[in-house]
Amino acid sequence: MPAEDRDRDKKLEDILRLIELCRTVQSSSVNPFEVDIREKLLVLKKYIPDWGLIDVMLKDSEAMQQLVAIVKLQSQWITHRASALYIDPLLLELKIQLISREELAESLAKCWHPIAQLDQLTARGLEKAFVYWRELVPFGERYKYQFGSFGQQTTTIGLEELESLSIFTKEEFETRLNAIAKELSEKSDGREIDYRGFINGKDPEETALRGYLVAFVVTEGRATIRTDPLTEQIFISTIQGEPGEETKSVAIVVR
Repeated sequence: MPAEDRDRDKKLEDILRLIELCRTVQSSSVNPFEVDIREKLLVLKKYIPDWGLIDVMLKDSEAMQQLVAIVKLQSQWITHRASALYIDPLLLELKIQLISREELAESLAKCWHPIAQLDQLTARGLEKAFVYWRELVPFGERYKYQFGSFGQQTTTIGLEELESLSIFTKEEFETRLNAIAKELSEKSDGREIDYRGFINGKDPEETALRGYLVAFVVTEGRATIRTDPLTEQIFISTIQGEPGEETKSVAIVVR
């Protein structure tokens, strides 16, 4: 290929690359100022006298049109940044490095809007604080009339205590115990069921009573309780056949 043709092909390739660059910038979020408009115009100006074919000149015109689109995009870019009060981080860093410490402190003082304030501590304020803490009722006494004394030890209550409190007679207790054991057997049907759902009654008193009776059913070896370690859900089921020898105590809070 003659040198003249190679030179023409190289110039045409430069024009095509320019067109593709402009299209890429327009279709992406690239900063349009990455395109040096002045440099590209000088390239086109240098190549124009060499074109003789109409199709090549059309490519040159298309490149010019793409550069105009980039200029328009640059204008929109500046307008958007100005309306959004955009500050270039690099420009801001440069300005901070150039100003003195006194000017920087002054700018900080003008922009600083603290949301807290420091009150002066006076002798009168100390006196009021002292009187408040001196007259404050101890925590253990504040709600005594509602919840009783704090620090009471938990205890267990058996059938004898229930009989002495006239809550149950022995016959009534056995009847209720057998009834709830039968109910458990029918509802579980050899499967595990939700413990809290089973003991749930129409009111807190009935729920506590059912939980108490179920505890005796489990203690007698007629049922077993299992807690899922992941979900902490409690399951209960009847025991088929003779209960095993391995047992453990489980504390369950009933609300």
